[in-house]
Amino acid sequence: MNKTALHKIFQLGASLKAFLLFFHRWLGIAMCLIFFLWFTSGIVMIYVQYPQFTESERLDNLTPLEFSRINLSPSEALGLASVTIMPRNLKLVNVVGRPAYQFISQTRGYTTVFADDGTFLRGLSEAQAMLTVEKSKFYDSQSVLQYAGLVDMDQWTISVSRADRPLHQVSLDDANGTVLYISNQRGRIVQDTNRRERFWNWFGSTIHWIYPLQIRQHVSLWSKIVIYLSVAGLLSVLSGAIIGVLKLRIIKPFSGKFRSPYVGVLKWHHLIGLFSMVIIFSFTFSGLMSMEPWGIFSSSTSPVQQVARYTGSSDVSWELLPDPHELQDKDGVKEVQWQSIRGEPYMVAVRSLADSRIEFGNEKGLSDKKTLAVRITDAIPMLLPDSDLSELEIISNYDNYYYSRHNSFRPLPIYRAKFNDDEGTWYHIDSHTGEILNRINKVNRVQRWIYSGLHNLDFRWLLSRPPLWYSVLIALSMVGLFFSITGIIIAWRRLRNL
Repeated sequence: MNKTALHKIFQLGASLKAFLLFFHRWLGIAMCLIFFLWFTSGIVMIYVQYPQFTESERLDNLTPLEFSRINLSPSEALGLASVTIMPRNLKLVNVVGRPAYQFISQTRGYTTVFADDGTFLRGLSEAQAMLTVEKSKFYDSQSVLQYAGLVDMDQWTISVSRADRPLHQVSLDDANGTVLYISNQRGRIVQDTNRRERFWNWFGSTIHWIYPLQIRQHVSLWSKIVIYLSVAGLLSVLSGAIIGVLKLRIIKPFSGKFRSPYVGVLKWHHLIGLFSMVIIFSFTFSGLMSMEPWGIFSSSTSPVQQVARYTGSSDVSWELLPDPHELQDKDGVKEVQWQSIRGEPYMVAVRSLADSRIEFGNEKGLSDKKTLAVRITDAIPMLLPDSDLSELEIISNYDNYYYSRHNSFRPLPIYRAKFNDDEGTWYHIDSHTGEILNRINKVNRVQRWIYSGLHNLDFRWLLSRPPLWYSVLIALSMVGLFFSITGIIIAWRRLRNL
């Protein structure tokens, strides 16, 4: 190779290096504050999550059913609603102090038929919303209820299902500053917040998820903002990592000793950046993956038809649904659910998260766990009849693919059914009720490690040791925070000197 060619190569290398320095400098100036906000808000979110009305709170705030007031069977209620097949989520609960059948109708969405007189819930009045709060466990003698009107969405109800809207907002004016939201469609509490949650979430989830209502209510816009900010963050980290390695000065060859050519804050930025580049890249990349950008985690099949084969809901004769009066033990029952396996319906009497019992109506001897287990195992192959069931096991403890965090309820023990189809499908099924809990395939399992593993450190050995999980997550976040601060100082000095 002649000197001219070598000179051109060196010139090209110098030009690329200059461009990389320019690119990283100005992208870093734009992103350093974003990284600072992400890390600080992430630390807040370790301790204070976005408001959530948990399944435990939902059941705690239900009142026991008075079966003497139930004058309609489930088949009669469905007949009044002109429903011809067994609907999803058919339940019997108290609504504004009255027993009522609730279900999802294809034509109406959520439908509520009162079990005492067969009338329909056509939306809540202010008085009914206040009564719902008074009958909840949030209410006590010190509460002073203040009705704030109907809202479609506000900062603390972004996660509430659109089918539940609009929402009645009621403040309890108690020591905790509790505010409740009651669904106008179902007449039940769907969200609760308190003063502490609202205050800290302005510094936590609202910043971390870029969740200001003005942005979040436009889902497409919000999604693009998060995705492209994350991409910009990755480019900033990658360009900085390359420059950081190129700028290292070797003290002694093969000794592993290096030094930075910089001094002061630039030196700290250089060294901390080299130390933390994998950490920051992992957090940023996993945050991007949480958005499932460009459909990369999409499944090629829908679980709807698979689950329908398992439940056989289209084959259920709703006229023959077991009557709640046939329950053998009615004391303390707060909710009755109707489910089916391969077209055979049964009831689940729910008293609490830890107490759900199945009943098969008048069919004597069929209410034991062994009979349900037989029905479940017989129906599981129907989920994917064209594929082999490669493994069926009972999961009695949480593991890396089925676990609970931040007080989210997940029952145990459960069945895990593994199929040998192209998607590597797994199903988790509640052994107490026969209900399908979720479906995960190969793509979901990869996403679980890329997002939950890298971003939340959801590793079973860490989650089973909460103090260690908190310590590791905070320590890694603090490293990213300190690095972000050095970037802000450098950016401020450069902008000030323009």
